[in-house]
Amino acid sequence: MNITEQEKHIVSLFRKLPSEESQTKIVKAWCQTGRDVTNPQTNVSIDFYEESLTTIIERVGELKIKYEAYIALKELLINQFNNGNSYSDIMVTLYPDGNYEFKYWYDEERIYKQEYDVGMLRSKDFPHAMAKALVFYHLEDIKFRRKYNRIIMTFEVKEGEPFVDLYLINGRKQILPVYDAEKIEKYGDIISENTSNVKTWLKEHYERTNHGILKDVWKPWNKIVVSVPSSGYLNELEDIHYYLDEVELEKDFFLKGY
Repeated sequence: MNITEQEKHIVSLFRKLPSEESQTKIVKAWCQTGRDVTNPQTNVSIDFYEESLTTIIERVGELKIKYEAYIALKELLINQFNNGNSYSDIMVTLYPDGNYEFKYWYDEERIYKQEYDVGMLRSKDFPHAMAKALVFYHLEDIKFRRKYNRIIMTFEVKEGEPFVDLYLINGRKQILPVYDAEKIEKYGDIISENTSNVKTWLKEHYERTNHGILKDVWKPWNKIVVSVPSSGYLNELEDIHYYLDEVELEKDFFLKGY
């Protein structure tokens, strides 16, 4: 379909999501996406408003129709991009008489703010997310039943490469490997996959805070040591330690907002 046909199709889907307002009043559908709509991970949001854009209208209807509208909007934005037009926002105005209007624009300010907010949330949550992933998923994956007081997780980036190390401290304060030879032999593939995922998340966190959108507010670092209790829930002041070249950093820079 060309762009005109795509717009007509989207309007037909929107009108299948009934509301009392759409029968007698002008309804506006505000559709927003991220920086790169061609990325399969980039979502499109759809909200319906009264003409003044102050009141959201709840549009009821089948999930199948809502999903079709989501796909159609993303395909329209990709088609626009392929034709040299990069847009992040679409305002579709639906008139009671059946007419409609599409307005397109690119909102760099909104996109940057969303990227910043999401990046900050993910980076503050990184140690917590890794602790919970370890306790609630990764240890369960390998049927780990050994009692421990703490598991020490060390995340380090050396010359751009991520490294992850784990060891546990038991009730007698002995330091032991989390993945012993027996576990590695039996669950080697699972351990390898989980470790690879953690390294990917570590690299993303490192790049985002050292070189990316948070570089001006996040102190440079290359090592994190996280002390994980058996509950999986961390105390920010006691359990999370950032380092730069083996010198521990003050916690104030990443604790703001907790």
